[in-house]
This record gives sequence, C-alpha cells and structure tokens, in this order.
Amino acid sequence: MGKSTIKAVIYDVDGTMVDSEPLHVKAWDESLRRQGAGLGQLSESFRATMAGKKPIAIATGMVEELGLPISAEVLLQDKSTIFMSLVRTSLKGMPGVVESIKRFHESGLILAIGTSLDRRYLDIVLSTLKVDGFFKVIVTGNEIKHGKPHPETYQTVARRLGLNPQECVVLEDAKSGIQSAKAAGCYCLAIKNPNALPQDTSEADKVLPTLDNISISLIESLAGLRA
Repeated sequence: MGKSTIKAVIYDVDGTMVDSEPLHVKAWDESLRRQGAGLGQLSESFRATMAGKKPIAIATGMVEELGLPISAEVLLQDKSTIFMSLVRTSLKGMPGVVESIKRFHESGLILAIGTSLDRRYLDIVLSTLKVDGFFKVIVTGNEIKHGKPHPETYQTVARRLGLNPQECVVLEDAKSGIQSAKAAGCYCLAIKNPNALPQDTSEADKVLPTLDNISISLIESLAGLRA
C-alpha cells in the first residue's frame, strides 16, 4: 500500500510539549492558600482528573468543592498571574520534544497544536522551545466552547487542517485529552508524564515513555490498526 494515511501530528501542550505540571500545581496551591485552603484538601478523584481540562472548569470545581468565598474567575485570574511568573523563569521542554517536532516536519507530516491553554501562555511555550514556525494550525482554549474530554478541540484542528480526523495522530499525556482525541476520531499516542499524577491511558492506541520513542514508522503503522 506504501503511503500512510496519517498526514498530521497534533500536539497537546501541557505535560506533552512542556513539563508544566509542577508549575501548575505550585500556582494552584498558592492561589488556594491565599484563600486559606490548599490542593491537599481537594478529593483525590478531583486532583486526578484536573490535567487537560479547561482552567475555568478546574477553578469552578475548586470553588465548589472547597466552598471558597470567591468566584471561579477571580481564583483563576490569581492562579494565572502566579503561573505566568513561574513560566517565565522555570519552564522546561519535555524530553525529546524539539527533536520530535523537527523529525516529523522533515518527514513531511503536517504539525498542529490542540490545547485548552490560552494563546498568551502558548506563545511563551513556542518561544521558549524555539519552535514558533513549525505549526500550520493552532487551536487554543480561547477558541473552543467545550474543553477536553469533549472532542471539539481536536475536531476543530482537523477541520482547519482540511483533513479527516482519521488522518491525524494526537500526542497526549492526560486521560481527558486522550478521550477528546479518540472521540474526535483521531489516533492517539499517549506519552507518560513522570511529573504528573498517574493518568489512565488505556484508551490510547499506544503508550510510550517519551517523545523520543515515536518514530515515523510507528506513526505510519497506526493506520493499520483499524480494519
């Protein structure tokens, strides 16, 4: 058959491209502490499902679960201010991220991003990694109504690329993102994130330890998984 039917690779950002999870945790905890609370007071199930969700959904859940005396919008604004100051000094790429972007690009695959994050933060990520010019389509949280695990993020990316979802493979680290990718009809490769809470990656087509483990031949082989 020769040519693969996979034409695009779509990156998630937090926990997939950058090791931001420790910074998010620190920022959420500090913003909660200012309200006399803390991350440790949240239920384990809530903390385990935070990754990948839209920030306002996380803040709303925190306000409700902890009975905070402020609105979700105020909590999120405080958290975002703390987080952005940490990002500017402490953000690091995940192992193999820049190499993977260049490898896929050189092989002729189209690159895109689908994230719940806002564009201001994403611009810092792309600038930090020096990969600004590699992505044909970028969809951020500001542009979608329904955050992950809803399929809207990855459906939107595929549509803007002019591709069918089954011509796209999504790289994700979180359960909600994997569910979003699969519900959109994309293939999904899960990358283990050792610095985040363990995620249920069972719905991914394949689970890998790092981005270094994703070869072009592996991407091409995904199309053979569906009869």
